[in-house]
Amino acid sequence: MHAMTFKEILAVSQVIPVLLVLSVICITVTVERWLYYIRNAGVSGHMLDRVRHHVKSGNFSEAKKEALKSHGLVSQAIAAQMDAVHMARNERESLVLYYHQRLQNLLGKRLWIFGTLSFICPLIGLLGTVLGVIRAFRDLAISGSGGPTIVAAGISEALIATAGGILVAITAAIIYNWFNIWMKNTLSSNDIFGQEMIFLSSHHK
Repeated sequence: MHAMTFKEILAVSQVIPVLLVLSVICITVTVERWLYYIRNAGVSGHMLDRVRHHVKSGNFSEAKKEALKSHGLVSQAIAAQMDAVHMARNERESLVLYYHQRLQNLLGKRLWIFGTLSFICPLIGLLGTVLGVIRAFRDLAISGSGGPTIVAAGISEALIATAGGILVAITAAIIYNWFNIWMKNTLSSNDIFGQEMIFLSSHHK
């Protein structure tokens, strides 16, 4: 069997173009989310150390300026904490919870696409294989000759749909877990540092 060209692979099954479109969607969302995370989900250890130093000294305005020098959602949360040092402890803890939910909503945006792709792509691929097998047996019945060779060739080509579906699904699942781990680390940094700021600043009121 000769090596198939890209055009021939697309013609193997009706679902191959569908899987191609879904893979393009997966790549597009990955790039968009990666650029967003790079800008907004990063947490600078040096920035946290400098903010911690200013808070320990009771210099909340400098701590806020230091936080705002860095881009990112955690930096915004820290700056908000510096503006809220005059509030009661329970109100500041509510502020930490608010930013946790805000970060979760913003960072979790469109991640459902990867979960959906990892679930439906194998099923789409399997559908393509089943349709291919049906077509192979139908062609065999119509021709009345050729034997197992024709059926085997048809099934071999039909299995390309399943392989394609599994490949897209595995890729989407890996990307989904990668972004989820990144998001959880960012949320953890926000929560832990937010509670630390409440504790440290309470001694300078």
